[in-house]
Amino acid sequence: MNNDSLASQAWEDFAQTLDRLGKELASEPFPVGPRETAEGYRYLARLTSFGLQWALEFSDPDFPSFYRYDDDVTKWGGPNVDNRYLRATISDTDAYRITGNGANTHGFLFSLHQGDMQLGEFGVYGEFWHDQLVTDEDGNFELILSPTNTTNAANWMALDPNARIVSIREYFNDWSIEKPGDYQIEKIGNEGQSKPPLTDSEIAQNIKTAQVWIESSLRFWNSYVTNARSSSEINTITPAGSALGGATDIAYGSGFCSIGDDEAFVIEGEAPDAWTWNFLLYNGGWFESLDIATRTCSRNGTQLTIDADGRFRIVVSHTDPGVANWLDTSGLHDTMVTYRFIRTTTSPVPSGRVVQLADLAEALHPDTKPFTTEQRRAEIIIRQHHISSRFRR
Repeated sequence: MNNDSLASQAWEDFAQTLDRLGKELASEPFPVGPRETAEGYRYLARLTSFGLQWALEFSDPDFPSFYRYDDDVTKWGGPNVDNRYLRATISDTDAYRITGNGANTHGFLFSLHQGDMQLGEFGVYGEFWHDQLVTDEDGNFELILSPTNTTNAANWMALDPNARIVSIREYFNDWSIEKPGDYQIEKIGNEGQSKPPLTDSEIAQNIKTAQVWIESSLRFWNSYVTNARSSSEINTITPAGSALGGATDIAYGSGFCSIGDDEAFVIEGEAPDAWTWNFLLYNGGWFESLDIATRTCSRNGTQLTIDADGRFRIVVSHTDPGVANWLDTSGLHDTMVTYRFIRTTTSPVPSGRVVQLADLAEALHPDTKPFTTEQRRAEIIIRQHHISSRFRR
C-alpha cells in the first residue's frame, strides 16, 4: 500500500465507516428484528453501490451522463414505483443539451435540484413537463439548460446558481404497454472531447463524497420515517399536500399500517381528477418500496378497480384476500402507506380502518367480484415484464 496516496487513505476511512455502520444497524434507532436487520444490511449494500457509482463515475459536470437511481434495486427516500428516475451532474455556469424521446411513456418531468434531502439540499429550481416540449412528429426533442437563453432555444430551462443536478422522472401508468424513453445529455462545447483521467486527490474526494452520502442517507431516512410514525395516529391516512424537496405538481399523503396475520387495513376513497395517481407500501425504517415486480405492493389509477359507487377500496394484508385491489405487505406487520396525486385538480381525502379478514366482505362494496389465483398470476406477469423492460434487465 502506498501510504502517501490520498485515495488509499480515503478508502481506509470509507471501509471503517462501513464497518461502523454495519455494527450499528442491529440496534435502535434502526428497526430491530431478524428480517428488518437482514434487510438493513441489504439496504446498506444498496446505498453503498449507488453512492460509490454516483460519486466516482457520474459527478463530473464537464462530462455528464444520465444515471438511473431509485429503481427496483437501489431504493432510498421513498421512491414512486411508477417512475424511472434519471439524474446527471451539472454546473450552473455552463450550458447543456439534452436530446431524447419519451413518447412511449405516460409522460416525464425534468427538474433542476440543489442535491439530496439527506444532505440538507432541498432546493428545486425549475421544472419542465413533457407536454411543454416542442418536439418533432415522432416525439424527438432538444432541451437546452443554460444561465441565459442566448440561442433562443424553443425548449430552455434557466440554470439557477444553486442547481447541481438535472433529473428526469418518467411516469408509467399502464404497465402493459408503456416503455421507457431514451435521453442523452452533453455539455455544449465538450462534444467529442476525451475525458481526462481522475487524479489521486479527485478519487479521494469522490470516495469521501460517497462516504458522506451513504451515512447521511442511512441516518436521515430512518429518522424521517421514525419521526413521521411517532407523530402519526397508526392505521389512519393523512390528507395530501406538498412535500419539502418534492415536485410542485405532486400532492403526497401517507399513513402507517400495523396489522396482525388475521387482519386487513382497508383504504377507501374517491378517485382524484389527476393525470396519474397511486397508492404503495414502504418498509419501516429503510423507506424502501417493496418487491414491485413479483408482488402487488403498489397500485395506480389504471391498476385499481373502481366500484359502482365511484369509490375505490384497497385491501392491505399479508395474504391474498381474493379481491382485485390487494396491496401485498410481503409479511411485514408494519408498513408505511403513501399515495400521490400528480397534476391533480382535486385532492379527496381517503380513509383507513383495520378489519378482521373474516369480516372483510362487510367492509367492501357488495358488488365486489372474486379475484382468482389465475388472475393474480396474470397481473404479476405484467408487472414482471414491465419492470424488466423499464429497467432494461
